[in-house]
Amino acid sequence: MRVLDVATGTGAQAFAFVARGAEVVGIDLSEAMLRIARRKNLDSRVTFLHADATALPFTDAGFDVACISFALHEMPRTVRTAVVLELARVTRPGGTVVVVDYALPENSMRRLLVYHAVKLYEPDPYTDFVHSDLRVLLAGAGIQAPEGRSRVFGAVKIWTAINGARAGGRADEG
Repeated sequence: MRVLDVATGTGAQAFAFVARGAEVVGIDLSEAMLRIARRKNLDSRVTFLHADATALPFTDAGFDVACISFALHEMPRTVRTAVVLELARVTRPGGTVVVVDYALPENSMRRLLVYHAVKLYEPDPYTDFVHSDLRVLLAGAGIQAPEGRSRVFGAVKIWTAINGARAGGRADEG
């Protein structure tokens, strides 16, 4: 299985995929984070590259799985859309796209608490992200996503989606 870990940071998610037997490419914009990931790397099945997620340096359909964790909420809507289109492009049709990121709990009190607590340390795009519909964004890129699975009292969601991407697809966000 070939996995792309977008916004890999220090590589924790990439190492988790390698532990399950995958060959992994982790990409990030931060050279400082990549230096840490490379220092921690003891496995030849994982490679870390400096790359921009809006213009991934990979061929179409080259990965079985593409994952992005806790990064979309930091991106303005136009960048977020470009990244999702790239995830769809590099993931093989029928492959899996995994998105892990912030969400708002269903319970109104928890929702208010989580929103204001996270807003204290996250940049402005967070507000737009948690009030948008990620499923609509994914569907616009040809990625079919069921409802996300809630974690951490609903403050985090994990979307495991199937790529049915079409070349040159559009990603619209609700």
